[in-house]
Amino acid sequence: MVTFDPLVAATRSEDWEQAISAHRLERLTAAWLERFDTVVVLAAHPDDETLGAGGLIASCVEHDIPVRVVVATASEPERLDELQTALHRLGIHDRPSHLGLMDGALKNTAEELRNALETTLTTLDTRHVLVVAPWPGDRHGDHRTLGREAAALCREHGHTLRFYPIWLWQWGRPEDMPWSQASEIELATTTRQRKREALEAFASQLHSESNPHGVLTSTFLARAASGAELLIEPNTAPDGDRFQTLHLRNPDPWSVRTLWYERRKRNLMLAALPREHYEHAFELGCSNGETTAALAHRCTDVLAVDAAPAAVSLATARTASMTNVTVQQMHLPTAWPASRFDLIVISEVAYYLTADQWESAIGQTLQSLQRGGIVVLCHWTGDADDFAQSGRAVHDRFAQRSGLRRLVEHAEEDFLLEVYG
Repeated sequence: MVTFDPLVAATRSEDWEQAISAHRLERLTAAWLERFDTVVVLAAHPDDETLGAGGLIASCVEHDIPVRVVVATASEPERLDELQTALHRLGIHDRPSHLGLMDGALKNTAEELRNALETTLTTLDTRHVLVVAPWPGDRHGDHRTLGREAAALCREHGHTLRFYPIWLWQWGRPEDMPWSQASEIELATTTRQRKREALEAFASQLHSESNPHGVLTSTFLARAASGAELLIEPNTAPDGDRFQTLHLRNPDPWSVRTLWYERRKRNLMLAALPREHYEHAFELGCSNGETTAALAHRCTDVLAVDAAPAAVSLATARTASMTNVTVQQMHLPTAWPASRFDLIVISEVAYYLTADQWESAIGQTLQSLQRGGIVVLCHWTGDADDFAQSGRAVHDRFAQRSGLRRLVEHAEEDFLLEVYG
């Protein structure tokens, strides 16, 4: 579920505070909060809201701004009791809404989560709504899923959205903070005290010798209580920006050029193609263009697309000498090429799509496929916190939905390769 050790901090609290001070962030005052009629605080788990936005909640109470707290999961009933106690200490006396979803598996119930959030937002009687939710970049799958769904619904309803980081303070370093999108909530001394007392309510999560399974260390809690509380403004295209950062930092972020595993998998995929030559190929999510270049030797022309401009630049450079390759920036499945293809390659990309996005992509793939054409699926079958669904789920849904015949199936411990036609 997480890709870091929650008990180990990569950056000291004082170094975080120095970095925050150095960036001179915009300060969100009471006047900013008073622009809103209602504040909706979304949490993946009980304690997220207090760790990341406890000061904000208490500030709203102090300025008579209604707050509604919605928590998606609770692994044990006692955690809801702890949440109620914490909220009471922050000044909230209404019971939070509990969606009853499974802890650690929000990405598997994204549609149910979305419907529940939709119900919450459509029942609000106010026009000026602030929604705060976990930051999708927090390296926790539930946080990513909830943040992503909140962003989609806020765009649809026109609500203001801000994200709050939680685990970034533990795994991250100052360069991991999106400073240009961050702002600091102005907290009074009394507000901080209320947050400190609220954090003490989560006894089941406190790490100690008597509770070794707790994930909240004393130093982590001290930073949450005394350190700055930041909000992050969402990107207009979060997925594209995330992959943009990856490709800017590393021209081969998944080592597809150097790892034997990746090179062998690519060769297996090419060997699995039933025909030696194809006329028009379409590659979804081309990254740095390694697969694109390989396809160019087997196809009359290749269209390769990626959402990240940096990836498009890398793929363009990789295939610069190949006149039969076109590389374009495109956000799939919202946008889709108008052409039709006899080969469509979907490799190591579909698990980043939510179930409804994948459903849309499958439909558009089938519409774009020429009669007698081939679709190749190849995905890692492990799990990662930024996956919206598993690789196996991607393949299973395509098999159910497409109506195409499976021509090739190659399964290994780490990946699944299939060819449909």
